[in-house]
Amino acid sequence: MLYFVTGAEVINPYFAKHELEVLDLREKEVNISIALLCLFDRDLSAQNYANRYINIVKPKLILTFIDNFPPFFRLKSQFPNIRTILIQNGIRSEHGDLFGSLPKNSELNDNHVDHMFVFGKAIGETYGKFISGEVVSIGSFKNNLSPRKNSKSQTIAYISTYRPEISEKFIVPDSAPGNPVSYQAITARRERTISFIAEYCKQHNRQFVIIGKSENFDAEKRYYQNLLQNYSWKLEPRRTSMSSYEVLNESEIVVFTSSTLGYESLARGKKTAAFLVDAELLNVQALKFGWPAVVADDGEFWTHQLDETRFTEILDYLTSVSQSDWERICSETMNNIITYDENNSQFVALIQSLRADW
Repeated sequence: MLYFVTGAEVINPYFAKHELEVLDLREKEVNISIALLCLFDRDLSAQNYANRYINIVKPKLILTFIDNFPPFFRLKSQFPNIRTILIQNGIRSEHGDLFGSLPKNSELNDNHVDHMFVFGKAIGETYGKFISGEVVSIGSFKNNLSPRKNSKSQTIAYISTYRPEISEKFIVPDSAPGNPVSYQAITARRERTISFIAEYCKQHNRQFVIIGKSENFDAEKRYYQNLLQNYSWKLEPRRTSMSSYEVLNESEIVVFTSSTLGYESLARGKKTAAFLVDAELLNVQALKFGWPAVVADDGEFWTHQLDETRFTEILDYLTSVSQSDWERICSETMNNIITYDENNSQFVALIQSLRADW
C-alpha cells in the first residue's frame, strides 16, 4: 500500500496492478465506507481514517514518499506485523522541516520504520537520530529511473526556483531569531545569480537553458522575460515528473541555487555548479552545500557567496576540467551526500525478498 498518492507514477512499475492500493489522505479521493466508520467513531481525523483503512485492507507492506510526515513513523507501533518503507523524496533541513519538528533519540519514542531509502550516508545518519530502522543509501528514487548521459552541447542549464505562490513578504522559516529574512531578499540574490549566468553564457557563446519548475509555464516564462530582457535563453517546461532529467542529460553544465534536482544532477555525475547563496544570507548550517555531510564552505564547484568572481572561477573550472578528473572529484565529494543506484536495484532486491515471504 502507498501512503499518500505522491510517487505513485514511479512506484507503480514495481508492482502488479492488483498489488498496490493508494491511501490518499489529501481528500481528493475518499472511501465512503471508511469515512462512515470514522463518523461512527466520532473521529474524522486523517489519522483515524488511515488506521481504519489499514485495518480493512490489511496490507503486507506500507511505503511512502512523504518522508517528512511524522504519523507515518508511528504506524509500526500500531501495526507491528506490517512492513514499512520510507523513501526520501527531497533535500531536508532543520528549521521549518522534518528535523526541526522531531525529538531526537528514537528509543524514547515510537518513531520506527523497517527500511529507510535515503539519498546518502550522511543524511541517513541524521534520519537515524530521529527514526529507528534500517537505513539504505540509494540516492533519489526518481533520479535512479533515468539513465545517465553526458553531453557536449555547449549548454549551461539553470534549475529554476520560481515559486509565485510564496509572497515576497513571507518570512523564511530558516531566519535566525531577531533577524527575519523575507522571501523577497532570497529572490533578489537568486535573480542576481541568474543574471550573472546569462551574462556568462553571452560572453562565452554558450546556450542558456532554464529548467522550468512551475506547472504554469506561461507565468514562469513571463517572469524570466522580465528578468532577462537583454539575453538569449530558452525555458524548458516541466512537462512530467521525469522530464527535467531529460534536460539534465542534454546539458553540458548545470547550475542550481536551491534544488533537489541540483543534487540529483551531481549524483548523475553531471558537471554541476552549486551557487547556494541563501546560506550566506541566512547563515544556517542546514542550507550549506552537502548538509549534513561536513564539507568546506567553498570548493571546486560550490560556493555560498554571492560573488561573481567565485561564480566565474567555478564555471571556468567546469568548462575546462577533463571528464576523468571531474568524475574523480565529483565522486570523492558526493560519496556521502547522494548516490546513484541505477533502476533502484537495492529496492528491487528488497521487494523480491519480501515477496518470497508473502
